[in-house]
Amino acid sequence: MNVPILVLTMAAIAATSAHATENNPDPTFEKPAAVKHLRLGRAQTQPVSYKEIRCSYFGGVMVKEWDQQEIGDKEISYVLTQGAAKPACQKAALPGERKLPTGDLTVYFLGYAAGAIFLGDADGANDTIGFYVFDPMTGRRRFTDTIKLDSKFAGISAEGDTLRLGYTRALTGPCSVVTDGADCWSKIARQAGFSGPAPDCADGYRESGRKFAEEACRIQRGDRQKCLAEQLTRRAERDKAPSVVAFDVTAAIGSDDTTKITPTGGPAQCWPSD
Repeated sequence: MNVPILVLTMAAIAATSAHATENNPDPTFEKPAAVKHLRLGRAQTQPVSYKEIRCSYFGGVMVKEWDQQEIGDKEISYVLTQGAAKPACQKAALPGERKLPTGDLTVYFLGYAAGAIFLGDADGANDTIGFYVFDPMTGRRRFTDTIKLDSKFAGISAEGDTLRLGYTRALTGPCSVVTDGADCWSKIARQAGFSGPAPDCADGYRESGRKFAEEACRIQRGDRQKCLAEQLTRRAERDKAPSVVAFDVTAAIGSDDTTKITPTGGPAQCWPSD
């Protein structure tokens, strides 16, 4: 029988690495007291990788990932702990172990902070990526939003029953500010809950186009200057792409999961969607 081989791109290799959150941690999350790995066997990937159970130990909870070296964890569960207890890192279910209700999400474990478990989408879109906040006491999902790709949380804290998050919110609008002007910006600002001045989307689109052209021509052989010129002539097409806007916010999530998202007053960023 022929078994399909998953060929991983460099981006996917980084995303599916068993050490991704260990090697590039977000300092806003708690540092685990320990991370244990239980190898399950070779995965059907190129380059070679290995399936594993990965257990991250924090004060009061152990988070367990079943990583098949596919896109997203197969399963994410957790065990509440007391004192210095460290449950075994094993594939079989542990006493008191609870699976997070991820449903059809394709996610990885991001981190633990302020008594909450954070998961992130395995893949993003338009330089944005989704994240999800779960309460380990009840197992319910409390909040979800999209953050600017490769940005980190500015803060995560618990104030009584309220969970507060600081991050760069990023949303894709229904139109292009560059080609549709002020009417488009009004729609996006209303959708995003942003009341500050409009960003310079034309400049953001130009910079995005320049970076795209440089990357496209870097991997092509032949006349680089000709390639750059050809890529930049396509700018008119990119100007029509829906606008993505990002701005710093704080989110206050109440005990009943009602949420208030407030811009912090910084400038917005703008770039074209993919």
